[in-house]
Amino acid sequence: MNDRNTTTENATGAPPPSEGRRSARGRARRILFTFGAILASLLPLLVVEGGLRLFGIGRPVDTPDPFAGFNRNFPLFERQGAVYRTSRNRAPFVASQEFLAEKPRNGFRIFCFGGSTVYGHPYLGDTAFPKWLELELKGVDPTRSWQAINCGGVSYASYRIVPLAKEVLQYKPDLIIVATGHNEFLEDRTYTSLKSRSAGWAWLQGKASSLHTVTLARNWWVRVRPPASPADAAPGKEVELGPGVNTRLDNASGYASYRRDDAWHQRVLAQYDESVRSIVANCQAAHVPILLVKLGSNLRDCPPFKSEHRTGLAPEPESDWQAAFDIATAAEKIDPARALRYYQEAAAIDGEHALLSYRIARVLDRMGRRPEALTYYQRARDADICPLRIMAPFEQALVRIAGETRTPLVDAERLLAARSFDGIPGFDWYVDHVHPTIGGHQLIAGALAVQMRESGLVARSAVWPDDKRVATYARHLQELGPAYFADGERRVGWLEHWAQRQRLAAETIPNDAPGYARLGFRRLDLGEDNAAWESLGDALKRDPGVRGMIQGRAKDLVAEGRPDRAAALLQHAN
Repeated sequence: MNDRNTTTENATGAPPPSEGRRSARGRARRILFTFGAILASLLPLLVVEGGLRLFGIGRPVDTPDPFAGFNRNFPLFERQGAVYRTSRNRAPFVASQEFLAEKPRNGFRIFCFGGSTVYGHPYLGDTAFPKWLELELKGVDPTRSWQAINCGGVSYASYRIVPLAKEVLQYKPDLIIVATGHNEFLEDRTYTSLKSRSAGWAWLQGKASSLHTVTLARNWWVRVRPPASPADAAPGKEVELGPGVNTRLDNASGYASYRRDDAWHQRVLAQYDESVRSIVANCQAAHVPILLVKLGSNLRDCPPFKSEHRTGLAPEPESDWQAAFDIATAAEKIDPARALRYYQEAAAIDGEHALLSYRIARVLDRMGRRPEALTYYQRARDADICPLRIMAPFEQALVRIAGETRTPLVDAERLLAARSFDGIPGFDWYVDHVHPTIGGHQLIAGALAVQMRESGLVARSAVWPDDKRVATYARHLQELGPAYFADGERRVGWLEHWAQRQRLAAETIPNDAPGYARLGFRRLDLGEDNAAWESLGDALKRDPGVRGMIQGRAKDLVAEGRPDRAAALLQHAN
């Protein structure tokens, strides 16, 4: 009987009940043992993480976002009680801002995105166009609660703005303004690996980045490991994102790493197009109005930052080019016509050299051939090997996107050019290579207010009288105090050192009376009074006719709410 039962059980393949229970208990013990071993190995890390959290050490919100805007755990704004404030991990790239978590019933909330121009460099947001726009809107309709929130990020390019602009859609904006294009070549990265991450991998990286232990380890690694130069990366290899914005010019070999690379320019242009379209699409999908701003730059008083000969130029033609260039250089101050002939001879050999285009523009400018000069100033900007100003293809892309998506576009470039001497922008409306003067920011704000009226966002009848505008401007500037402008002067010096402007210091010296006058205007804007009077004196000695330029600048200063500056300018012009 027992033998038959055993044979039957073995034939069916089923173990005796007692053996099955023992096997199940064995598996359970093995699972518990494995789980216990894992828990024991993680226990020290859990204890450390708990201690760090208890004492507030290594908080992720206190450090820059290592994924530069691509990580959902590092938002632009964090709720703190009844308000949202700019996350501390964004410092010092984005200025601190705050707004009520509960939007007022009569509130109108604007978020302004862009780079250091929106931020307000070389000053701060108190004199950037978002602040002047807010003052304008409060002036035309004081019954509403207007707020323009400055989300400008220093060195932020368009791809960094995409996730931030998407984030603020949850904060009930009434309008989003985007002014971007100058910073597209600052970082040698495409971020394809980050943006193409799977949802699971992005979630895992986000959770890891939220740990205090990981934050401390990452900060230690950044301190002990110098940042890798993009020039040291293998061709086609992506450079991993570090904390904050690590521009190429921040690295020792950054300036040298900029070389002629048309393929790279095309990739950057494609990414710019993609980024701006994405911002517009997200806003339109959320039914939030958006305005685009086409930024301008200093063409007349800003030589290109770096120049190179065209690819494939042989040694003998290059020698001929240099000989013609040297003859033209020697003749430029005493015989502009002769200089132009030899510059054009050099251009016939290699017309892609950025500095050559700038020299030709400068000579044409002195000869009164302004339309031709403008063309060559633009060529010099677009041929710059170290492009720190928005280039024509990017301007064209922005106009094309605005037209195709039916998005209103404010043309700040044309606006400031129209107010510039002979239509060529220089130090009269730009403090440096790209950042507008305070008056330039005010003009941009005024143009935005006009566009808002045309778009139906503000009543068409809501117009701010000029006298009230000037009085408000003056009161606001007086509240800032003299130290505000001194800090701007210091930042301009830092920016010029960062861009290695000393390499072309001789090119920045004016060579005619209007040039000295514009330099005087710039120095006056920065509070460098003694240097300003010296430059204006040089201008008047060369050509007393620049007195008309000086009087025009004084009128602009009065309109900007700076009558004291206007009076001082006129006093030294007489």
